[in-house]
Amino acid sequence: MASNLTTIFGPDICVAFQPYYIDRQYSSFPGCEGLTAMHLGSRGFQLTVSGTLRAATRALLESTIATIDNYLWAGAGDYAFAGCYYYYVVFERFEIIQDGNGKAFYLTASGQVICKFKMHARALV
Repeated sequence: MASNLTTIFGPDICVAFQPYYIDRQYSSFPGCEGLTAMHLGSRGFQLTVSGTLRAATRALLESTIATIDNYLWAGAGDYAFAGCYYYYVVFERFEIIQDGNGKAFYLTASGQVICKFKMHARALV
């Protein structure tokens, strides 16, 4: 059963995917004129989840970020968002987006603490 991405990241997210990433390795060895290339097939397509995390306090937001960080260590899983299903997805990198002054956490007029993020993932099939 697929886990809903909004239960992990909240409702303020956008999910986009990119074409398949082709895995190649280039090498050279003595007597070789130039490079040799090995085509190792596909590494799956790139999946990007971006949006805004919200919490009542900064401590709650930091605990939410720590929970999301745990998904980086999880194995491949199935996820759903807006009627689309993504199978065998592994999360690879989590980024908190900072502004030009290096500020990442903002206090809103309603008293919430927010931060913008981007999670990079890869679907293995």
